[in-house]
Amino acid sequence: MTLSDLFKKLGAPLKSARWSWGSVRASDGTLFLRVWQDDCRRDNGKDIVWLSDTSEDDSSQGAVERREHVALIQAGNPCFLVMCLARDTKALPRVIKSFNEKELFSTGELHTDEKGAWWIERGPRIAFAELLPKAG
Repeated sequence: MTLSDLFKKLGAPLKSARWSWGSVRASDGTLFLRVWQDDCRRDNGKDIVWLSDTSEDDSSQGAVERREHVALIQAGNPCFLVMCLARDTKALPRVIKSFNEKELFSTGELHTDEKGAWWIERGPRIAFAELLPKAG
């Protein structure tokens, strides 16, 4: 399964396979976000994952879309994370080496750090099948 296929099966197709960092399922507003495994850290006893810098000077389509996603999380939309492994963590842009297609991560509170970057608490794993859109 490709990453685009995963998002389609979740009922949240990516706007662009090239630059989208996530998507929203229109039927219920659930967010599904791509995140990098190496962007995870432990902070005050919680596992957190980097989502985005809050810098206004980053006008890439993916960054603009991610800021929209952060606003939806702030509004209370449910959010799940698709964990991706980078082929080379120093490359820009990054290329996905692999991703977890069997499980996604639930999320908790949204935080900003001292530099203004957005981070989200990473919760327990949830089986991909449990997150598929409900029929009917």
